[in-house]
Amino acid sequence: MNPARAAGQAPAPFIAVSDVRHRYRGATREALAGVSFSVAEGACFGLLGPNGAGKSTLFSLLTGVAKLQHGEIVIGTASARGDLAALRAEAAIAPQDLAFYPSLTGRQNLDFFAGAYRLGRDVWRARVADAVATCQLDEVLDQRAETYSGGLKRRLNLAIALLNAPRVLYLDEPTVGIDARSRRTIIDAIAALKRQGVTIIYTSHYMEEVEALCDDIAIIDQGRVLASGSIADVLRLHGRSTLEVTLTAPATAALRDSLRALAPVWRDERSLEIQARDGDALNQTLATLTQSGAPIAHLQYGVARLEQAYLRLLNEAGAP
Repeated sequence: MNPARAAGQAPAPFIAVSDVRHRYRGATREALAGVSFSVAEGACFGLLGPNGAGKSTLFSLLTGVAKLQHGEIVIGTASARGDLAALRAEAAIAPQDLAFYPSLTGRQNLDFFAGAYRLGRDVWRARVADAVATCQLDEVLDQRAETYSGGLKRRLNLAIALLNAPRVLYLDEPTVGIDARSRRTIIDAIAALKRQGVTIIYTSHYMEEVEALCDDIAIIDQGRVLASGSIADVLRLHGRSTLEVTLTAPATAALRDSLRALAPVWRDERSLEIQARDGDALNQTLATLTQSGAPIAHLQYGVARLEQAYLRLLNEAGAP
């Protein structure tokens, strides 16, 4: 967690995105339609949304690849309207599309990109060594990258992004489609970078990773922000806590009818889920279950999870 937040202070924004709009030539609607959010320095910020939501467009604007059409983006003291060189100097991106040369070895790729950053020899060697250690690539450095597994390719992709010792790191689906070991390596690397004070903007469809790594999030769809803030606040406002009920015997038609007012979701003939947002709703649900004579074998009450809130927001927004 960000130190300022842990101390109960409101951290000053390090990245401020204000009313950003973007429309591609010939498009019938805006790719971004008034997007605003802020990120504290040293925080990990989750940018969530389905494919086509506008995340890639936003990354292009944040990294200075695309020209800002409307609104403002400020990172540190650099503005996307006039300080593109400063915007890019202390940032790096590990894109979803792998960005290295398959015919080169891992070592050759790292040396090539370190050279592109024009690093001095001592800094070059230190940065490559740090990136290799962080992404655990020691054993495959002299193998051609095209022979790497999907997980190793993702780890090399991240290692290259770290060579510039970025102050801001953009990670676009860094764990998509990879093995468990590589996913753990990358998650651990992101957590370590966060502890070192690197500001991270992170996209993923794996909500458990987002919950583990991110301080704040923004959920966007069709170019609009549906919800933003701390994960706890998003869950409180948009999540639903669930009571899971397991019965000792299959539910009768009469029991199902007596529980209809609770709007249960029946998983099978012996188990059901009932939404209970708060303590009062939970007490009322338990009272109704008792009155119905339901033969209860097991009850479990769980807090709302991010995936539930995410899907609910998309459904309410009419996402395809």
